[in-house]
Amino acid sequence: MEKTSTTSKAARETAAANEPTPNYLGIPPVARLENMLESMQELFSESKSDLPTEALTPAERRRMLGSGVRRYGFIDKVSDVSEANPEFAPKFFSTTALKTSIRKIELLRNISVELQQMQRIVDDALLREGDDAFQMALGYYNTVREASRRRQPGAEAIFRALQLFFRRRRLTDDEPTEAEILRDVKATLHGRKDGKIVIENEKPHLVGGKHVVVDETQKPKGAWKATEEGEIN
Repeated sequence: MEKTSTTSKAARETAAANEPTPNYLGIPPVARLENMLESMQELFSESKSDLPTEALTPAERRRMLGSGVRRYGFIDKVSDVSEANPEFAPKFFSTTALKTSIRKIELLRNISVELQQMQRIVDDALLREGDDAFQMALGYYNTVREASRRRQPGAEAIFRALQLFFRRRRLTDDEPTEAEILRDVKATLHGRKDGKIVIENEKPHLVGGKHVVVDETQKPKGAWKATEEGEIN
């Protein structure tokens, strides 16, 4: 994982000191976020040498019992009973090792809780900042769109470049939606498109039925859409 140099870290700390106030969303300045990221990267790098990094497979996870509430209570009770009655312990058993394992479970569980809380906080902050950035970008896009409609010089090229992000490319094997079928029906009835739309009810005796839709409509420019078949529940 990439780390930044000490000099850049000092520069970021100076920048953070000059900009200590979070924005109106409560998100810290960029320099603070960079420092947080570097600290987490360093902590993660150190922790990797202390913890097993090989991920468990789904099958291994299913085989392992874990330490839920009831199982943890059972383990904790055995550690107390075995300490008071060591004569029943098998040769491989160690009360000291069991108590050490219990302490590790408690610490790992607390670490997991802290990480989950941090994950939630970061995810919420990411969502807030992303929504705010999109709203700002959308405001610029709407202004460019209006300028393009007024044929303001240079606006149309920018509008076309940004409009690509709002176009949904339809796959050829996608089934037509009910809204698309109604749109094509109206366009065909009013002469805006050429073609045919056939709806066949394959199970007329069932409520709702199973419908097969054949949508063959021709766009005004002469481009034909491929025949599409779908079901309307």
